[in-house]
Amino acid sequence: MGFLKDKKLMIRILIFIVCVCAVYIATENDYSLYSRAVGRVTHVTTTYSNTEQGYDGTYDYNEKYYDQTLTCVIKNGSHKGRTVTVTNHYGSSEVYDVRYSKGDAVFIENIKGSGDSLTGNAAGTKRDSLIAVILAMLFGLFLLVGGRKGALTILSLFLNMAAFYVVLLLYTKGINILALTIPMTIFFTAMLLFFMHGKNEKTMLSFVATIATVAVVTVISAIVMKFSGRVDYDFMDYLNQPYEQTSANMIFLSEILVGSLGAVMDVVVTMVMTVNQIAETGVDLTRQDFVRSCRAVGDDLVGTMINLMFFTNIAACLPTFILAMRNGIAFHTVVRYNMFFELARFLTGSIGVVLAIPVSAFVAIYYYRRRMEKCLSR
Repeated sequence: MGFLKDKKLMIRILIFIVCVCAVYIATENDYSLYSRAVGRVTHVTTTYSNTEQGYDGTYDYNEKYYDQTLTCVIKNGSHKGRTVTVTNHYGSSEVYDVRYSKGDAVFIENIKGSGDSLTGNAAGTKRDSLIAVILAMLFGLFLLVGGRKGALTILSLFLNMAAFYVVLLLYTKGINILALTIPMTIFFTAMLLFFMHGKNEKTMLSFVATIATVAVVTVISAIVMKFSGRVDYDFMDYLNQPYEQTSANMIFLSEILVGSLGAVMDVVVTMVMTVNQIAETGVDLTRQDFVRSCRAVGDDLVGTMINLMFFTNIAACLPTFILAMRNGIAFHTVVRYNMFFELARFLTGSIGVVLAIPVSAFVAIYYYRRRMEKCLSR
């Protein structure tokens, strides 16, 4: 029986590898799906162009620039099958541009000429195969390791993405973003919890505790914003300029609402499962016993989850830090103008993590203690 199980596992792994390879091959050759011309680089000639030197206020810099002449075979469109000569200019740091190599799939624009003397400009690398392979590996591992629960997780992910898309469409129609985010958050929580844990008392308790905690965090944030004066949103990413203060406040509150949901839900589920396992032992425990156990679990959870949120937010703004400080912008300036919103989301998310422990513990202990008392009274 053990050998049979191992054989089944090997077959699943083989199917997983075959599916990932099939996805890679399919997306590497999906040129017809693009309206822009895509060319495969067959030959590259690189020549030195010039060197720029200067001082940015902190460092001396020495940037070398190069010109590339690419020979590409066009894979789609009206020029399919023809050869085009493409020019590209890049710096050695490759911060704002790209160095192409033989075998790369390149988007080509401004194609001119006729016959075999076509010319054009490189407009970026086609990277859909890499993204598709990563997603295929992710979903495949969900199915391979999680089985039915993995499939339900994938389904809930797609439903949540669809709901998010609908919210964005409604926002473009002029509906208040916060009024849309609140039901979206409830939907996200319900989908993930019910698909992962099924319809049972643990799911319901986790749902109630998660929504209650996120609601408290959002209310606290709204109160702080109300009495702390005007918040300067000039450096908020992707905010339309000029902006209305009220609209920007709603967007920022929506970010806090969604941003704190993941970490809060994780803590809540852990706490509810802990109380459930204690109650399932059948031992007649007092409320203080439940509280002590929840406090011990919470002490182990809170540090890990807060550090997780910290590293997540740091990772999001790390490129900004490196580029800004390399160009002579002071650390405190980056924190004040570029990292303010990440820090605010980190702090509010951390408050949510801390609040999730007593809220979920109270909800779960109250429910299971009442259930135990009813069983003892019969």
